[in-house]
Amino acid sequence: MSKSPSSNAASTPEVAPPSRPKRAQVSRACQRCKRLQKGCSESRPCQRCIRVGLEDECVQQHQNGTRQSAAWRPVVGRDMSCQWSSYPQLPASLSPESVHTTPFASPLQRRPSTGPSLPPASVTGYCFQRFFARLYPTIPILSPEYAELLVAEAESPRGAEAQCLITAVCAVVLIQVEEPEQRLFEADGIPHSNRRLGELLFEEAMATREYLSSGFNPSLERTLATFFLYAGHASLFHHSQGFYFLREAATLWLVLRIGEGDALRRKLADRLFWVILVSERSHGIRYRRPVTLQVVPSGPGLETESESDTALAGLQRLVALFRPLDTAFFSLLNQEDTVFGSRLLSPLDAIQVAIRTALEPQHTGFLCETQLANLRVTQLWLLVILWQLRLRLGLLMDDPGIPCHLTFHYPVEIGEELAGVIRAISVDSIRIHGVGINEKIFDVACAMVDVLSRVPATDKHGTGRENIRYFRELILKLPGGVSTYGALLDKHISNTLPNLLGSPSS
Repeated sequence: MSKSPSSNAASTPEVAPPSRPKRAQVSRACQRCKRLQKGCSESRPCQRCIRVGLEDECVQQHQNGTRQSAAWRPVVGRDMSCQWSSYPQLPASLSPESVHTTPFASPLQRRPSTGPSLPPASVTGYCFQRFFARLYPTIPILSPEYAELLVAEAESPRGAEAQCLITAVCAVVLIQVEEPEQRLFEADGIPHSNRRLGELLFEEAMATREYLSSGFNPSLERTLATFFLYAGHASLFHHSQGFYFLREAATLWLVLRIGEGDALRRKLADRLFWVILVSERSHGIRYRRPVTLQVVPSGPGLETESESDTALAGLQRLVALFRPLDTAFFSLLNQEDTVFGSRLLSPLDAIQVAIRTALEPQHTGFLCETQLANLRVTQLWLLVILWQLRLRLGLLMDDPGIPCHLTFHYPVEIGEELAGVIRAISVDSIRIHGVGINEKIFDVACAMVDVLSRVPATDKHGTGRENIRYFRELILKLPGGVSTYGALLDKHISNTLPNLLGSPSS
C-alpha cells in the first residue's frame, strides 16, 4: 500500500535552512571607525586604519583612551617665520606670534558630548593666511574680522557650524593651494603630506556636517561651510557630490536671514551670493545643469568699498562675464527650448558683446595676475561655448565679411588669443584656481581639434596645431591633467586628428 504524500512528509524530518552568521561585533571600536560609523576590528591598529595609513593614530587612541594622537599633537615653539601676506592683514589671534596660543582644540579631538573637532592651531593659522593670500582675490567671502569671530565661536558650546567651516577652509587650502607632496607640518608632529592632511580634514568637515542638527535654521556659517565643501568635492573630482553641495549652498542662501545690525555678516553674505551664482553657472555650463540663483533688482549689491579693494573689483568683472547667461540661455544650452531660428541670433550676439566688453583694459589694469588668469581663461572659454551653441543651432556661416564669431574657424582664433594670454602669465597663477580652469582650457583645445579636423584650411601656417600642442603640455602641469584631462585630450586627438601628435612642430 503506497503512502500518501502527507504521511511521507510527516515521516521526513524537516531540515531548517542554514542560519545566517551573526555579524561580529567588537567591544570597543576605534574613534575613527566610530566617527565614520563603519565596522571595526578587535586588533589594534584596526584593518580600516591600516588601509589608509593611520596605524599610529589608531594605536595611540587605543593606548590613551582618547582622541589625542601623538602623530597630530602640535609642537609649541615651531618656527612659523614664513612670508605672511598683508593682503589683507590677519587678526592678532591668527598671526604667526599667536598661532600656537590660540585656544583651539587638539586635532580631531571632539568634545565628549558634541562630536565636532578642529585642526591644530598651527594648521588653522597657516591655512587662513594662505586663503587670504591666494584664494581671497578670487572668492572674497571671508574677512580677517570674520575669521577672528569664527575662532571665538568655534570654542563655544554651540560652535559646531564654525568648526565645520574652519575645517573645510583648511581642507580646501591644503588640497587646492599647496604642493601636494610637501609635509608642511612635520615639525608639529603631523607626518602627512599636504594632500593627505587636506583629505583627512575634508573627511572631518564632512563628518561634522553630518553631526549638525537637521533642523532647517540656516546660518551664514553653515552656508559658507556648504560652499567650501562644494569646493573640496570639486578639487577631489567628485563632480556629482560637488553639484549637490553647490545647490544646497544656493538653497541655504535663499532662505538665509541675517539681522539688520550684523553688517559684517550681511556684507559677506552679499559677496557669497555672487560667488555661488558664478560657480553655479560655470558648473551648469560645464556639466549641462540647471541654475537656481537669478539676478533681480532687489538682489544683493556688489559695490567696492574703496579704490584699493581689488578683490571686489575682480569679483565684479567675474560676475560681468556670467551675468548675461540667464535662464533663457540655459534652457537653450540644455535643449529645453526647441524653437530655433534666426531670431536667436540677436540675443546671442548681445551675450557675445557683453562677454567681450566685460574685461576692457580700464576694468582690469589694476587686478593681480591670479585674477587676470581666471578672468581671461573664463572669458575665452565662454566665447567657445557660445560658438558651440551657434554651431548646434545652425547659425554659423562661411561668407566673406561676416564677424569672426559667426565663422566655422572661430575656436582657432580663440585658441591663438588664449595661448598669448597664458604665455604672458605664470603657470602658478593658473594652477591656483584648481581643476576648474584646467577643464576650460581642455574644452578650448578640444574645440580647436574639431575645427582643424573638418576645416584644415583655416590653419595654413600651422599655428593652430602648435597651440594645441602647447595646451596639451600645459594641461599636464595643471590639477587633474596627468590623471584625467591629458589622457582625454590625447584620445580625442587620436580619434579626430590622428596625425597631430606624431607630426613635428611647425
